[in-house]
Amino acid sequence: MSRSLSRQAGYGLSVLSFLLGLVLWELMVGWFDVPSFLFPAPSAIFEVYFTADVDWLRHTLATLRTALTGFTIGVVFGFALAVVITLSHVLSRMIMPYVVALQVLPKVAIAPILYIMLGFTNTSRVILIVILTFFPIVINVSTGLATVDRNLVHLLQSLGAGRFSVFYKVRLPNSLPYFFDGLRIAVSGALVGAIVAEFVSSSEGLGFLILNSQYTFNTTAAFGAFVILTALGLALYGSVVFLGWRVMPWNERA
Repeated sequence: MSRSLSRQAGYGLSVLSFLLGLVLWELMVGWFDVPSFLFPAPSAIFEVYFTADVDWLRHTLATLRTALTGFTIGVVFGFALAVVITLSHVLSRMIMPYVVALQVLPKVAIAPILYIMLGFTNTSRVILIVILTFFPIVINVSTGLATVDRNLVHLLQSLGAGRFSVFYKVRLPNSLPYFFDGLRIAVSGALVGAIVAEFVSSSEGLGFLILNSQYTFNTTAAFGAFVILTALGLALYGSVVFLGWRVMPWNERA
């Protein structure tokens, strides 16, 4: 009960801080008479959703669809890879250098290469998102699978439990908190990857809308896309946190 009240108080404080920031933003723009093409006020951003000739729903769904597709594939691929490198030290030494090398490469530089190899298709955009999302899953899940109570493992083995039973009953439950930590990072990376991919080549999506708004000096529309992106990011992150609470009510880190 006290934990629930503490969470509600924290959410209330966050909402209050956000509203206060919006009020200050509106007042500062008005006081200093800042032109909207430089830095629009919140009221102007809200108005652009009704006045601009933009199909906001279509662009939002395009970005969300691409982000979720790449995120899902990245999570499945990352989880499977984490299991492989955890169960085999030989494969871990062979695969991990490539995983790390792929992670440290600038993603903005990877995008044009993908488009050259695969063409300007949605597949290229999805692959870029997969590259951004699978790494935190691999690292977190492999850590959770490996850092188990050795005494518990030895106990199950002494009772005749096989490798699969130890994995299913000990390693997998232990990896869940780490897995959800990785999901929180990956879901944010999925949106970043979708926007980067749309910057390079796309005819729809919020990234395309932001780039097109910059070309036409429609800063207010660009800020409108920023607001939608922020809302999407918070909604996706919050969904992962909520799912973690449902799956792991016993975990204090959830």
